[in-house]
Amino acid sequence: MFDFLFLTPMSEVRTEHGAGLSGMQYFLIDFLSRFNAAGGRDEKWRCLVDTYAELGFNVVNYTVFPNTDDHGAPVFIENFRNGWSEHYAAQDYGSVDALIPHVLTSNLPALMYGVDERQPLFWCEKGRQLIAEAKDAGMERAIGFSHRNADGVIDGGVALGSDMLSAKDFALTVQEKLPLLYTIYSIAYNELHPELRQVSAREAVNLSARQHDILMGLWDGLPNKQIAERLGVTEVTVSFHLRQLREKLGCRLNREIIPRAYRCGLLGNPARG
Repeated sequence: MFDFLFLTPMSEVRTEHGAGLSGMQYFLIDFLSRFNAAGGRDEKWRCLVDTYAELGFNVVNYTVFPNTDDHGAPVFIENFRNGWSEHYAAQDYGSVDALIPHVLTSNLPALMYGVDERQPLFWCEKGRQLIAEAKDAGMERAIGFSHRNADGVIDGGVALGSDMLSAKDFALTVQEKLPLLYTIYSIAYNELHPELRQVSAREAVNLSARQHDILMGLWDGLPNKQIAERLGVTEVTVSFHLRQLREKLGCRLNREIIPRAYRCGLLGNPARG
């Protein structure tokens, strides 16, 4: 189920209470119940944050890549402390953050230990400064995962940080609970990620409500005439908005609109079943 080289098999995972797989199942069932009952993205996000907090992780940095071609302009929802996101950007820490290139190129989780502890990834001097300062944001130690869609393309990720877990407890979590942490993320992805991805992509491309309606008509396979009838406008109006859609998506032809919008996250879940 997980392509992590050093993990205990799923059937042998033990919780801190020694309940074995049934204990993990109970935890996941409880999370699923609360997550499904949560209404809307904000409540689901809070449920995800609270669930990870129960496992000792007080920081959740949930990342979405509206553009899966180059992973540019990522969108974040996070709960860092002390203005860490602004400080991170001001210090240009993204250029030295060893977690990022790892999760973008590997199926293995990325691990960050305390600044004075042995690191599994290489951190330059400025990167070690990042680790030292991240403690104030609640991220003394961290685990990062990426998500790949059905085409094998990374379209999101999550970083879980903690200043509540000791070095010993963090190491124990790495040894025993990585499958549980990732499973929770995967469940949240299926509900939270597609919604966030579509909203953020629409904002990034800056579609008007009418352009979005016409895009939905194309997605439903309708010709221009039927789109015009559905929206109560003329075919000339539809053609006008199609031209604007092509410009915003960088297309030359109408037939390129749907594939480009799909890759940008404007249409449905990019993972094809």
